[in-house]
Amino acid sequence: MKARHSQIHEDKVDLTPMIDIVFLLLIFFMVTTTIVKEEADLGVKLPSSMAAPPDTPLPEQHYIDILVDGTVLLNGMPTDNPGQTSLPNLTRTLSQLKESSDRAGLKTLVIIQPDPETYQQSVVNVLNALKAVGITSVSFGEG
Repeated sequence: MKARHSQIHEDKVDLTPMIDIVFLLLIFFMVTTTIVKEEADLGVKLPSSMAAPPDTPLPEQHYIDILVDGTVLLNGMPTDNPGQTSLPNLTRTLSQLKESSDRAGLKTLVIIQPDPETYQQSVVNVLNALKAVGITSVSFGEG
């Protein structure tokens, strides 16, 4: 007696249509996504790798600490109430410090030291105050 060998057909999954759909979705989302620019250019220039000439005077440094609750301290002294966006006292004090540094022929350097838990809006408010005064030498440090 002859035994029939039944052929077992393996199921095959064709992945080509699924890959086509994934690429179409990728292209769709890339085309329909809009890029929103939230903040305007703050005009901050990053430091270059060029060494300063040896006769360059050191800049006058000031420290701005930003606490968790939004309190801004200039050289350890509180300036404005937390939550203010314009920071008028900080702007006025920075303007006076910049004028005195300019009269002495020194460059004004401000080091911002935000607390790690500080809202970024507080940092942007300080950067806006620095831009309003005309201080362009800004650095960040650990608070």
